[in-house]
Amino acid sequence: MNTSPTPASAGAPSGPSAVAALDVGGTKIAAGLVAADGTLLHRRELPTDAADGGLRDPGLAGTARAARALLDDAARLGVTVTALGAGFPEYVDADGLLTSREVLAWDVQPAVVLGAEAAPGLPVAVGSDVRCGALGEARHGVGRDLADFFYVSLGTGLSSTLVLDGRPVAGRRGEAIALGELEVPASVDPDWHGNLERYCSGRGIGERRTTCGGSPVPGAREVTALACSGDRPASRILTTAGQALGTVLGQLVRVLDPSAIVLGGGLGTGDGPLHTALREAYAHTTRTRPGPPPLRRATLGQDAGLIGAAALCS
Repeated sequence: MNTSPTPASAGAPSGPSAVAALDVGGTKIAAGLVAADGTLLHRRELPTDAADGGLRDPGLAGTARAARALLDDAARLGVTVTALGAGFPEYVDADGLLTSREVLAWDVQPAVVLGAEAAPGLPVAVGSDVRCGALGEARHGVGRDLADFFYVSLGTGLSSTLVLDGRPVAGRRGEAIALGELEVPASVDPDWHGNLERYCSGRGIGERRTTCGGSPVPGAREVTALACSGDRPASRILTTAGQALGTVLGQLVRVLDPSAIVLGGGLGTGDGPLHTALREAYAHTTRTRPGPPPLRRATLGQDAGLIGAAALCS
């Protein structure tokens, strides 16, 4: 973390203070100004640039550009920025260092890039995007009344984190987020050769429908539209995706025994055949438990990651 005390917005008009927050994803970068009470004062989005080999945001240039644009917005709005927090779709260790290169084409650590190219003088905190989402919900969302919960982010990808005493558990190496790497239960699909993320995530659902023939289908939203129009393969794919995830969550309850399971992410907070199948499979898998944890929907929506990224700085 860069701990220099000089604010990047020094000399800006006196006004409210906020943390500049970034939620970096594979398709877009969300940026926002977040007040201490979790209020989102301002928000903008930029597309994530493509890179060679299927990775995104080469050199984190887009991330730095988003940060600069956000700080310009803050100056224009008269908001004093006190720190910058950013969540990334990679493994991130306890020191805020990225340790994987699965989504982003980074070469230099984000804290260095942001501190040098976007926010010189500002404290910079870096975390895992799913833990940022969980932290946002713990501080200002559905988790405020929960001592602990298991947070699932289901969107383009699939990941998770356990929250204890209001803090996401990172694990020794920062890798305790890989729900999507678990196997699909054979009771749901004995012929599937791949992990849970490729089966249940928005991207995976689109790929599964594409292999059935016809035009390429980008993701779960389009598959849901096909299912609503009577497309049987689309309906089956959504149902089995929900069954697989609901079954796995029911199995994890036996080990973790959380107060609740919180479903977040763009797909996780939605509704439809996937969610019906998920809840039914979860209820079936936990039917012998004396008091299975309830499934609760995250309440901060697409802003959870931004609000949590800001909370990294406090």
